[in-house]
Amino acid sequence: MAAVVNDTLADALGRIAGAENVIPQDAARTQYANDQWWYAVAAAAAGEPISRPDIAVRPQTTEQVAAIVKLANERHVPITPWGGGSGVQGAANADRGGIVVDLRGMQRIRHVDEQSLVCVVEAGMACRDFEAAMNARGLSFTHYPASTEWATIGGSIGARGSGVLSTKYGKIEEHVLSVEFVTPTGDIVHTPSVPRHAAGPELTQLLVGAEGTLGIVTAAAVKLHYLPKQRVFGAFTFANLRDGIEAGRRIMVTGLKPPVMRLYDTHAASHSLARAIETPLSEPTLVLMFDGEYPELVEMEAEMAFRLCREHGGKALPAGVGETWWDKRYVFYYPPYAPELPSIWGTVDVVADFEHIEAVYHETTKAIHAVCPPEFNLSLTTHFSHWYEWGSMIYARMKIPTGPADLTEAKELHDAIFRAGIEAALAAGAVLNDHHGVGMRLAPYMQAQYGAGMDALRRIKRALDPNDILCPGKLGL
Repeated sequence: MAAVVNDTLADALGRIAGAENVIPQDAARTQYANDQWWYAVAAAAAGEPISRPDIAVRPQTTEQVAAIVKLANERHVPITPWGGGSGVQGAANADRGGIVVDLRGMQRIRHVDEQSLVCVVEAGMACRDFEAAMNARGLSFTHYPASTEWATIGGSIGARGSGVLSTKYGKIEEHVLSVEFVTPTGDIVHTPSVPRHAAGPELTQLLVGAEGTLGIVTAAAVKLHYLPKQRVFGAFTFANLRDGIEAGRRIMVTGLKPPVMRLYDTHAASHSLARAIETPLSEPTLVLMFDGEYPELVEMEAEMAFRLCREHGGKALPAGVGETWWDKRYVFYYPPYAPELPSIWGTVDVVADFEHIEAVYHETTKAIHAVCPPEFNLSLTTHFSHWYEWGSMIYARMKIPTGPADLTEAKELHDAIFRAGIEAALAAGAVLNDHHGVGMRLAPYMQAQYGAGMDALRRIKRALDPNDILCPGKLGL
């Protein structure tokens, strides 16, 4: 794509969104230099950023977004939507230059329906701020991503994100009832307000997980819940991981719905979890939380789950362990727990059904350790953080304290670890990602995941985006 980005484009964007909302190249390349993908962070720090926007703009309305997209089509300039920049897969990097469209100028709560418990909110609002606004009404969005301070509504939808309460309340696709979006050619579309009924294909879900490649989500109607009147916490240790997985499986397949159920393997329990909750741990550990409107029902559901844990060899820890985890649930993603340069880090999060999940865990763990030379002292802390009626996922967080000083060599090591982990997971029966999105990091594996289905996705992309304006190359499209 031969992008035409010059002063006339800045003037045109200023006429659409206001000159005060146009960020020129030098400032744009600083403000939008990277998302939180390790390589994007490392490359920017080395003065070789992969995100090189030519200009950025912060529209205030959906109509302005549509006009920007039409302008980009006229001039064949790529567009990269930007939310909070908290993604970890590289999706938000403007690696082909062009225009960054920063949706954070659109943060309005348009309508709250307290009868139906539905809210229409704009895509640029941060999840934390939206949750606080709903809490003031006695309501909750129940989408609590680890990056809630920065992650936006639109970013969560684009990356098919998940939060710590997903086991009961679902991932973002269960929260979203309908979306307003701008097509790659600049049309404004409102999907049906009541989802998944006999009105043909589900257009809303086409946008969920598309990471901006098929349209720019500008607002969404989302489900709300009442703030729970009761929360009950529990924590159990198990002699081995298999017993912990089986306890979790029994909880899910028998219809119990813990908002939180996290099973930490021995290394994760004895290192990251023990450190955060200030309790020594030496065995796989399961943390649970139940909540709801009716305290008696919450207590009963929790006790049934705790009984299943005991039946599968679980030894109860003080309930305060679970409460402490809840109070500190975000500390894992901030220093000193979160890694920083010159470390290499990243998470292989894959999902599988119960028939395969234990093998996926072992094969992925073995492959990651095998490919990293011992002198780099790789640590791998893995937990099962999101559970479904049919399976679970592993969140395998790797860290190398100090990688090669040369950026190219460091990236080769990073990529080798991810390649080994992803290929082992796929071979063992997993799906390559659970809730972090695909972006640039996992794009090379989309063909292996979808096979001939990738041709169908590419045809959809070409039909909707004939000029390849939106996020060209992302998702392997």
